[in-house]
Amino acid sequence: MNDIHWSDIQSETMTPEEYLDKYNHKPLIVKNYEDYIPKIEIIEEIKKILKEKNERFKILVVGADWCPDCSVNTPRMVQLREIINKGLIELKILYGVKVNALRKQGEILWHPSQSPPEAIDPKFDLKKIPTVYFFNKEGKYLARIIENPGVNSTLEEDMLKIIKKKL
Repeated sequence: MNDIHWSDIQSETMTPEEYLDKYNHKPLIVKNYEDYIPKIEIIEEIKKILKEKNERFKILVVGADWCPDCSVNTPRMVQLREIINKGLIELKILYGVKVNALRKQGEILWHPSQSPPEAIDPKFDLKKIPTVYFFNKEGKYLARIIENPGVNSTLEEDMLKIIKKKL
């Protein structure tokens, strides 16, 4: 997993603005975007550390529009990126992952020809969606959040933990 690099992203991605524009007809996505109120003290600490270390995050969210957890956490990541600062976070969204419903035991979960190549690339080790991959400004992989933030945590709290541990 540590072999992954920002430059390994080969598929076409969406910007946060393109994502919001494309899915503005889906009430759950709009609601999760508009209703999410992150913890401001955590946001301020993230901004402070990134600025002090002259660092920035590159973040890739891999998911699909059919996935309920994606409809919750992707809009929240977009909201966090906007609140933290576009200059401190570059966010790419890669949607289109499809389940391989006819897979046999031991075969990869994601459909090999209908999903983006990153979904089946062993470097990405995609087990569940959404998976949020964090990279430093040089594009080196740092950590990931799989499906949801940790128990009793928020996306911004998990992001802060990654910053404190990895940067």
